[in-house]
Amino acid sequence: MLRSVPQSFSSLCRERFCDMKENMKKGRSAAWLTAVLALAAMLSACGQDSGIVQTAKDNSIAEAESSADESTEAEDSVSDESSIDDSSAADSSKSEISKSSGDSSAADSKSESSSVKSSKPESSTASKSSDSKSDSSSHQSGGSQSTQGGQSAGGNTTENSSGSSSQIVDPDDAEEDAEAVSYIYLADGATKYTGGGVSVSGDTIKIGDGGSYELSGTLSNGQILVLTDNKKVKLRLNGVSITNQSGSAINCQSAKKLTVNALAGSVNYLEDGGEHDADKGTIFSEDTVTLKGDGELNIKANYAHGVQSDDDIIVNGGNINITSTKSCLHSNDGIEINGGNLFCDGGTNGIKTDGYITITGGDSVFIGGTREEKGAIYCSGLFTVAGGSFRAIGNTCVMPDAQTSAQNVIGAVFSEQQQGGTLVSFASGGNTVLTMTSPRTFKYVVYAGGNLSSGAEYTVSYGGTSDASPEHYTYYGTYSGGKDGGSFTLDSNVLFYNVK
Repeated sequence: MLRSVPQSFSSLCRERFCDMKENMKKGRSAAWLTAVLALAAMLSACGQDSGIVQTAKDNSIAEAESSADESTEAEDSVSDESSIDDSSAADSSKSEISKSSGDSSAADSKSESSSVKSSKPESSTASKSSDSKSDSSSHQSGGSQSTQGGQSAGGNTTENSSGSSSQIVDPDDAEEDAEAVSYIYLADGATKYTGGGVSVSGDTIKIGDGGSYELSGTLSNGQILVLTDNKKVKLRLNGVSITNQSGSAINCQSAKKLTVNALAGSVNYLEDGGEHDADKGTIFSEDTVTLKGDGELNIKANYAHGVQSDDDIIVNGGNINITSTKSCLHSNDGIEINGGNLFCDGGTNGIKTDGYITITGGDSVFIGGTREEKGAIYCSGLFTVAGGSFRAIGNTCVMPDAQTSAQNVIGAVFSEQQQGGTLVSFASGGNTVLTMTSPRTFKYVVYAGGNLSSGAEYTVSYGGTSDASPEHYTYYGTYSGGKDGGSFTLDSNVLFYNVK
């Protein structure tokens, strides 16, 4: 019946009707009804049937009411979601306030806090990472993400059989992902936390229940104390700096297992101090300790060991840099290295255990201490190298078991101690395999990696120079000069050669 309306007016009506439907979709029912009444008035002015007008009004009102109901439901749904987000945002804001310990930027959200990984309040993550490589007097770091294994003469590139620093699949990963996370925001005298299982006494943060705990912030003289009823505890480090001037930074007295996870993108520092005979490690645990993650963890042990466990120590990932007065890793039962980039500079041993050592992956450096009987690697039990790569230098070094080791291993053994700073280089077929040194005297240089070939001939040189600067005492430039130490053929998968 609207066909009698002029075409231009009909077009205008259609436009108004489209506007009305759009308003209906957006839930603006009042505005829509106003438009309907206006359209009705226009139709009446053009002499259209008042019945049609009334019908249009009635239909429009019914549709508007239906639309309003739908709009109300949609708004309720959005309101519910907004409530959750607001609650989360409130917690995040609270966390930022807590972590900054009175910082005026209390309105910053947790997401912003997570993006700033610096463990020192006065510096950024970028400058912190850079400082960690140069300021070894305050925090030994390196933080090098580059792999360090064998070299080839054509550019001296590194072959890393471990597959970079990617961590392996941990059996506890699925459990950790499914758990609720409690957040601990460290600050001198003002530590805050969310969730249960945490109590604070001064700057001692006690974790009394199993579960996952994410830590950020700084303690200049404090400790994380783990004391549970035989429960698994996972500590997620997200930009922390913890120094204890009279004990361990992390002290696990009772847990089924302790996991320390350096989160991706984070730089973390742990340091001990004083004399603490009951817990001889910057990280100490009565139970098994697992180190993992995709972030950086720097450990400085001024009194004893870097990581001490009365059970096992397992390294599954992370860029881990340890300097220690005694051994960097020390366990009673065993040490497993399955992934990550691990740098150990020990005042006595690089790593030591009264049990077994198994290396299946990762890329590691082990440096022994000054005392002649101390070594880069020491274990009383079976030493197996099934994969990955490592470089070890020290006064002694345990030889891996050839029967159980699938990875090729070579070593150079000097009859007399070499002075710290003396370069030692392995080469094969004109290609440099490894060039490295030690900051202290040494007799043994040992290398394991996937680029070693059974049946190949290798030469040893020592002294000489490299045109590159060292990374974790390993040189990736061109080696030249030096004394000829002789040659040997790798006719066994594990071969230690006595240098002439």
